[in-house]
Amino acid sequence: MSSSTPDSPLSDLCSICHLQPPKYRCPRCSTRTCSLPCTRRHKLWSQCSGIRDPAAYLRRSELATESAFDRDFNFITGIERSIERAGRDAENRGIDVTAAGGMRDLEAVGLDHVSEGGKDGAATAAAGGKRKRGDGSSSGGGMTRAEMEFMRRAEERGVRVVRAPKGMSRNKGNGSRWLARNQCLIWTVEWILADGEKKMRNCSEMAPIADSYDRVVPLPKEEGDEQNQKQAGDEKPEETPESKTEEQKQQQPQDASSTTAPKLAPTTEPTQPTDTSNAQLEASEATPTTSDSLPLTPHRDLYFYLHRPRTATKQPVLAPLPPAISIAAALRGHTVLEFPTIYVLPDSPDTIRAQEYAKYILEEEYLRTHESPEESSEDTGDADDAQLPPGAIDLQGVDESKVLEVLQKDLFEPSAAA
Repeated sequence: MSSSTPDSPLSDLCSICHLQPPKYRCPRCSTRTCSLPCTRRHKLWSQCSGIRDPAAYLRRSELATESAFDRDFNFITGIERSIERAGRDAENRGIDVTAAGGMRDLEAVGLDHVSEGGKDGAATAAAGGKRKRGDGSSSGGGMTRAEMEFMRRAEERGVRVVRAPKGMSRNKGNGSRWLARNQCLIWTVEWILADGEKKMRNCSEMAPIADSYDRVVPLPKEEGDEQNQKQAGDEKPEETPESKTEEQKQQQPQDASSTTAPKLAPTTEPTQPTDTSNAQLEASEATPTTSDSLPLTPHRDLYFYLHRPRTATKQPVLAPLPPAISIAAALRGHTVLEFPTIYVLPDSPDTIRAQEYAKYILEEEYLRTHESPEESSEDTGDADDAQLPPGAIDLQGVDESKVLEVLQKDLFEPSAAA
């Protein structure tokens, strides 16, 4: 039964149902309702949150009142509860929140086993003391000392490493490091097989691509034995009695010449082998092993391609790699996103180039068809210097004094005539 009288005005009733006198007032918009269903209906109809606005305007006479004090007290306690809730959430997720150094995700950096040491360091920093060197805190963009050393060594080798944001899966899965004992880099290499399967493994930069792949995807035992036998047969051919007799006949005149040679010219002959050996060393140093000097032969009927990240096409851009090239030589002059990605495909570069709707695009074709931003900016700058826009006048050969005389005549002659 309705408790409202027939003569009661609508302003004295619930603003939603207009049947009962109001009992509640909305903290946000001061709408008066009589029950919980009417309050919910008001929030739905008016799109009201029902939360008090702490920045709402108050007159000076309303500041020193009990309701104003209650409003400020509730606002402050709400902030404290939010901070406590966020602290518990950070503790449950393993995030170290420090007062001096901000927030540091230990699991993403890989220092979750030294979290207690980090807390001690944060306490000393908050107390005004200096942090100890090597406590895991670094000023190199959030990188540790080991990560900074790895970045420096990679830059020395001509490899540009792009770091992913901390906490991302690629950043967490990166185990690349500098191995000071062997003076080499250990790269985490992502291998993408022909069926789309991805495998991760740490590989030395000195290891060839083919050997590293054999460790990731080893051959079955029977196939491995057959391949070893073939390699041994190619390296050491079988000796026959005829070949032995021919070798003995060839060795006899060589031995005779070797016994007579020192008697003829003992001073000039020893200098010749040293010159040839030096020439061979210089030739080997002048021709380093690169992807251009090594042949692109298949390994186990598969071809290797280095992925080029951050390109302007949806197709993966691949650079062919010889199987015998080392990882250090393959990465020289390239950019990697945290760590290199190598595709292992049954298609040769010629096959990929000949496909009409290829799933992949080769790097040389991508560089020919897609101009890089840096090159395009340089080209446009040179073009602006060489050619003027249409309608422009070249003022390099104009005499400034003549220009001033013409302007003075145009300005002062009409006034003199007037």
